[in-house]
Amino acid sequence: MNHFPETLQNQLKNVHTYVVTPFCQDDPLQVDLDALRGNLRFLVDAGVRVVAVCGGTGEFEALSPAEYLAVSRVAQETVGQEALVVATVPGNLPVARDLLAAYASLGIQAVLAMPPLIRGQVPRDLDGVISYFRQLCAATPLAVMPYNTQSWPAEMFCRFAEIDGIIAVKDPCFHPHELYKAIRMLGTRFVWIGNKQHDPGVVQLRYQMGVEAFTSGQSNFWPGPELELHAAASRQDWPRCVELQQQCAPLERLRMQSDDAAMVKAGLDLVGLYGGPVRPPRCDIEPAAREKLRATFATLNVPQAGS
Repeated sequence: MNHFPETLQNQLKNVHTYVVTPFCQDDPLQVDLDALRGNLRFLVDAGVRVVAVCGGTGEFEALSPAEYLAVSRVAQETVGQEALVVATVPGNLPVARDLLAAYASLGIQAVLAMPPLIRGQVPRDLDGVISYFRQLCAATPLAVMPYNTQSWPAEMFCRFAEIDGIIAVKDPCFHPHELYKAIRMLGTRFVWIGNKQHDPGVVQLRYQMGVEAFTSGQSNFWPGPELELHAAASRQDWPRCVELQQQCAPLERLRMQSDDAAMVKAGLDLVGLYGGPVRPPRCDIEPAAREKLRATFATLNVPQAGS
């Protein structure tokens, strides 16, 4: 069981836009907070109601703790009255605990929690991962969402279900059969947040197995189809789901050919928002790839921001 209000759980059942972290063009070691405000305003005006900052598309691995906090503060101040802001904590217990306390003071309600690693590898003994999340949740009243980047077996989710502070799980569906087993065993204990792959289109399959939300990078620059896709899946309009994913498939193929954050940032630039550069070890997309993206936008009639 968890003690979180139903309203918060329902808010999580939506499209989670994984917001890029915009870095200054002339100094990528500085975050462009003004550009961030503009991008967030665009999202909420377009109907996005969950914004996740400093996640995977937000280049969490390249940010300092001070930047995690600064980005989360700007997000909460800019759109926190209109959308649910999901902040992120890295898989480092002391850093995560400090950030959780700061997030709570900002009024943030939910956090995406990266799992811990040992020398960059998944811990051999997953008891250590359970201990990590127990201590993390004991340190905060905020709703915690573990990010399953470690291909956990279904039984791992059952152990998470014993931790009261965990409200949801973000699962990239590396092993969808394990996720399906977990959903069958645990039902509504968690809000189940999956991924989407428009090429091939699998969102309808995810929702049929019990997933209730998905994360999106594309919605940074073109939120309309993603919001409509969630709405169609929620009402079980599977043919519409297929149609929408076929529409977006060319963008999915381009995303798979480049760094995902770099591609999304290029997309923001092309619609008149600000994406800017990525930080190492990521690489900006090549000029040829940018032109291919521009041509694809024209073919799909991706609208300019504000149009």
